[in-house]
Amino acid sequence: METIICDRSAFLYWRTPPIAHLLASGREDDSLLRNLLSAADLARLRANLRAASLLFDRAYGPGGSRAHYGPAGQRLGGSTALLSTEFGGPVDVLSTLPRDRRPSAIIRPRVWSEALPAGAMCHVDEGVAVFSPVLAVQQLAVRTNPVRVALLLSELMGTFSVYQPPGPLAAALQGLADADRLPAYCGWRAARDNDGGLTGLWSRPPLLDAAALRAHLAHAPSRGRSCLAKASLLARVGAASPFEVQAGMLLAEVPAHGGEGYGELMHNRRVQLSVDARRVCRQGACYCDLFWECGERGVDVECQSASHHFGAKSSARDADRATALQMMGIEVIQLTYAQMADASRFEVFSRFLAEKIGAEYREKSERERRAQRELRAKVLVSWESLPNV
Repeated sequence: METIICDRSAFLYWRTPPIAHLLASGREDDSLLRNLLSAADLARLRANLRAASLLFDRAYGPGGSRAHYGPAGQRLGGSTALLSTEFGGPVDVLSTLPRDRRPSAIIRPRVWSEALPAGAMCHVDEGVAVFSPVLAVQQLAVRTNPVRVALLLSELMGTFSVYQPPGPLAAALQGLADADRLPAYCGWRAARDNDGGLTGLWSRPPLLDAAALRAHLAHAPSRGRSCLAKASLLARVGAASPFEVQAGMLLAEVPAHGGEGYGELMHNRRVQLSVDARRVCRQGACYCDLFWECGERGVDVECQSASHHFGAKSSARDADRATALQMMGIEVIQLTYAQMADASRFEVFSRFLAEKIGAEYREKSERERRAQRELRAKVLVSWESLPNV
């Protein structure tokens, strides 16, 4: 019998960079871990994480007793190091037996009586498993709307994760970054701002693709499936940041649903550069945030805003990239978060974009403006809080 982490807690688990799990609970003799921190520094970090963990303090710290938390809570006792990377508690766990349905300070039972599909979970520790990312989102879909679920799916199907570590781990990661010793681990890379600070944005390979989502929907349990299916039609594939997802949804969705109707956009379209363009930006290819194919040319909307792009660097390198893309016949337009967040400024931007991509700007009816307000209210939200439903 295993304790199965599910729902919101499972989504937070998949948001967490593998390097955070390595630092918090990896084998002490791991070769990479030994190169990153001394034995004393590692012991200090883990002690500080335990001290900062509400989960550890409430049940497994000095004076804590596992007996009050049932079998599921007792099995989590051996995984406090793993869970200290994110979970403050209570942890969402799958509940199928009446004895496991009693909530506590560390356990939030999530009743699930339907059969689990193949590949529903992954074993992460002794006696502990976690739901797959898509099944975790399906559980969240039971309690929220398709737009919010589409944002969650867009993170899974994108190349980014948003992760804010607890204090001791944040300090350790920043220390490694300051010393240029924070590795790209399992394909995950931390984004840094212009001052070198870690931003909370991590780039990584996608955790879910369109084919896997379709396969899941074909055999998914019934609870939350309808909402998940609707969300799958709205989700943006291949985005590299929350800002790109939000902009893509507002620009691509049809006016009847609150968008601008410029639906033929692609996220992070790769452009192979000519010899001269390579000389300008010193790289072989560029990626366009939001790209429209327009005959023999293209239009690239670059999402530029440090505070809402999680501190993505903006520098002379961005200007070099823009010049290189212009040399390839691609017009580059800048969109800031402030422009997107202000409805009147975004309308001006939309008119300008329509002209550039050869689309006709549509004046919105009152019903469409109402849909627009509703969509903006659902899309322009705190990204970190998306799973909190």
